[in-house]
Amino acid sequence: MIDLKRYWWPLATQTELDAGKPLARSLHGVPLVLFRDAANHAAALLDRCPHRHAPLSRGKIRQGELQCPYHGWRFATDGRCTAVPGMDHETGAKPLIPSFATRIEHGLVWACTHTHNANPDATTPEPVAPAVLEDVDWFFMTDTVQCGIAEAAENFLDGFHTHFVHAGWIRRDSKRQTVKASVHRLADGVEARYHDEGLQSGLISSLLEGDRQASMGRFRLPGIAEIEYRGRRGLNLLVTAWLTPECEGRLRIHARIATRRGLAPAWLKRALLRRLFAVILRQDKTILERTHANIEQCEKAGLDAPLLDSRLDLLGPSIRSLLLGQPLKLQNDEAIYCRL
Repeated sequence: MIDLKRYWWPLATQTELDAGKPLARSLHGVPLVLFRDAANHAAALLDRCPHRHAPLSRGKIRQGELQCPYHGWRFATDGRCTAVPGMDHETGAKPLIPSFATRIEHGLVWACTHTHNANPDATTPEPVAPAVLEDVDWFFMTDTVQCGIAEAAENFLDGFHTHFVHAGWIRRDSKRQTVKASVHRLADGVEARYHDEGLQSGLISSLLEGDRQASMGRFRLPGIAEIEYRGRRGLNLLVTAWLTPECEGRLRIHARIATRRGLAPAWLKRALLRRLFAVILRQDKTILERTHANIEQCEKAGLDAPLLDSRLDLLGPSIRSLLLGQPLKLQNDEAIYCRL
């Protein structure tokens, strides 16, 4: 099993943090509070006042410091107490609250709990960026879902559930195409490529794509799922989803939807796509949470129920192997033909 705690994870969008209020978040079961200091830098502390353990995220930001909602104690970004209302108090040299490394990249606020200080060590990989950063219009959609990383990533990248869970929105079971699919390793993950696939039969494809030349689905460690569609003019659609483990069995998802810049204004595309993808994400959330609950119920009943993989499960087995730290059992670019 890989150590998920040594990675950077996004906890909020930069826009959420810019609202000027403390944000309550969880990472690996640890309650955190995010805020900006007086210099406008992002910071993260354990979301617990050491005095009576009130959640600091329910308090206020005063001159770049957190003020506890219970008795008004104030804390700097390094966890030192700077004020105790009702008594003369000198700032202590020793932090009373653990602080965690934070940074802002790609429109997201990232944190790492590998070390209880502002500087993660050299074993911490850089935050994983979207495949395309320039010449795109993009926006974020966020939500939480009750399931694990492997479940959510496979769902996001699996084309064979879309005919049923998203019938009419992405594909239709009555209008399948014969496509060639191949899977290959990435330096930090795995990717499936689909060849000879025309436009999908659903509403989203007809609205977003004038043509289809290539489509890819990829998973990258520690928990990034990405779908990319390209046409003759370049990028049609890129959806990047970071799957942050808030605690065991619950994820916070930050999905970045990007399209090629063109004649349509960004605000119009955002308004339309937000509505469309809200439906898709809600449908996926429903099936994921029902499946996860069913797995948990069977496990509690003592029923041994290993997953039954087929040749159409292109990425699920590799995703599970990567998260377990196991070598991938696949031949690069080994192709299969399937009805997608």
